Amino acid sequence: MYNISIIVPVYNVQDYLRQCLDSLFQQIRPDYEVILVNDGSTDNSPAICREYQEKFPDTIVIDQENRGLSGARNTGIVTATGKYIYFLDSDDWLAPNAIKLLYDFTINKECEVVQGGFFYAYEKGCYLDDRYIKMERGSFVLTKEVAMKELIRNKYIKNFAWGKLYRTDIVKRHLFPNGVYFEDSYWQHLIMDEVKNYGVLPKPLYYYRQREEGISGTFSLNNMDLLRGNELRLEFIKENYPSLTNEMAASFWKNFYSIYQIARKHPDAKIRVAYRDEWRRVNIKYRDDFSKALRTDPCYRLYSDIPGLLKVYNLVYRVYDRLFGKGLRKISY
Repeated sequence: MYNISIIVPVYNVQDYLRQCLDSLFQQIRPDYEVILVNDGSTDNSPAICREYQEKFPDTIVIDQENRGLSGARNTGIVTATGKYIYFLDSDDWLAPNAIKLLYDFTINKECEVVQGGFFYAYEKGCYLDDRYIKMERGSFVLTKEVAMKELIRNKYIKNFAWGKLYRTDIVKRHLFPNGVYFEDSYWQHLIMDEVKNYGVLPKPLYYYRQREEGISGTFSLNNMDLLRGNELRLEFIKENYPSLTNEMAASFWKNFYSIYQIARKHPDAKIRVAYRDEWRRVNIKYRDDFSKALRTDPCYRLYSDIPGLLKVYNLVYRVYDRLFGKGLRKISY
């Protein structure tokens, strides 16, 4: 049995795949296998996978019809034999020694999940979000309850499945939902629910490539899946972590409000109507939860009581945030 199974879903990424795999196979190796899942690629990605398989014997290449990111990850999960699983997206890449640093911390602190920091990687440079946690703090461990709260807050614990080392038996009990976008929002809290010790290494170990053509870079009805994932999470939190209900309800409403503002300006009338109807449904269904969670939030109070002033509030807030808000810090390559 390997210590780690690294799962890389591959779909039409021939322009990025070599950088991803080079960074992976240059790692100091704590005994790991690499599982490349070719999810129906129509470009040269399968040939590149075979090329690396020939060079590195601990590499498995699986070809399947296109099932989406969830389906590719699930194939890798079922195949994995390592004690821990690590997800690496095929257009991203790793910092040197990233896997070993995560693994050593996992073993030393007996964590079920450990996350590293990451860069937002653009063509002209990288950006680091260190507004909520500084590298100077060093690594630390959270309890399940604290980690779940931080996941809801979405500040330094993100919904991303990639960039974290997970104990395999936990992941195998929770496959990703098929047929949805933003699948991590349906999945991450289920993993967190089985954690006793959640490790955090603030040092950036992962380069998260920002592509305009990526799923997260476009707005469509697919974004509705993110909202439905948040709704399911709210129901889960209400049942299993009632003390965090207000935190989750506030997060859900604020996320939906931001998405709804984008949808209202969309040129496609069908999209505008779909989000309007969903916005109304959610605000009726969770009126009591939102009211308790957001009773001191000016945006929610204006929306509920004086909607005519909401545009003015949003304008003032945007100006203030641009003048005084702290954004991401640019890092040179």
